[in-house]
Amino acid sequence: MNLEDKEWFKKFFDELYYETYSVFENEERNEKEARFIVESLGLPKGSSVLDLGCGYGRHAVYLGKWGYRVVCLDLSKFLLGIARDRISKFRVEDRVELVSSDMRSMEYKSEFDGVYMFFTTFGYFSDEENLEVLRRVSRALRPGGAFLVDLINPIALLHNVYNNDGRWRTWYEAGNYIVLEDSTFDILRGRLHVKRIFKKKDSTLPLAEKGFTLRIYTYWELNNMLEKAGLKIVKALGSYKGDEYKPSSPRLIIIAQKITSISS
Repeated sequence: MNLEDKEWFKKFFDELYYETYSVFENEERNEKEARFIVESLGLPKGSSVLDLGCGYGRHAVYLGKWGYRVVCLDLSKFLLGIARDRISKFRVEDRVELVSSDMRSMEYKSEFDGVYMFFTTFGYFSDEENLEVLRRVSRALRPGGAFLVDLINPIALLHNVYNNDGRWRTWYEAGNYIVLEDSTFDILRGRLHVKRIFKKKDSTLPLAEKGFTLRIYTYWELNNMLEKAGLKIVKALGSYKGDEYKPSSPRLIIIAQKITSISS
């Protein structure tokens, strides 16, 4: 992967992504995480919710099943195709809508009671573009609406960076694949770069090489950005169990509320 490829996300979320992620995302996990999203947003049934960067709709179908009206927005046509099949399987066609779009250019205005970005869906772009995403989230929310954003805990990540002098390698099995992962952290820019080499278990030859880069934000950086977007942090959690955020937490999960209207 070219570490300067700023549009990596246009190619990353394909069939190979689905096959190596979905093996870890069984329906028990999906339902538990969906329940966590609902409880964290604190919205009554019947509320309208935007699943921003929805992937293959692994959470949205449960929200639809429980009586929420959900718009699923993603740029990956492949994953949206899987999501369409899930919506049909769960029989929630009347409650879950799919939208193919770039989150940087969405034009919703005061249409949703809640928005969520789950499993490190924020930080793909430049700082200016990431702030613009938050502004568009705020614009999409009704006054007082809730926003959940789920990220890697930067403190735990920096601990790993420190112990490995900024670079580390690992591998893992994912379904029929072996994935070799090479990670580096640019401490001057706050960006994590990850390159993955995929191999079939029954082959010694590499099948594909892909990668991604993420801007890793601290709590205080996010707080500043959210305030600029008209959103106020009301809670910080450290796991999908709802634990309070701590330096050792696996996740940084922010719950914010819209406090002002953002003009277009």
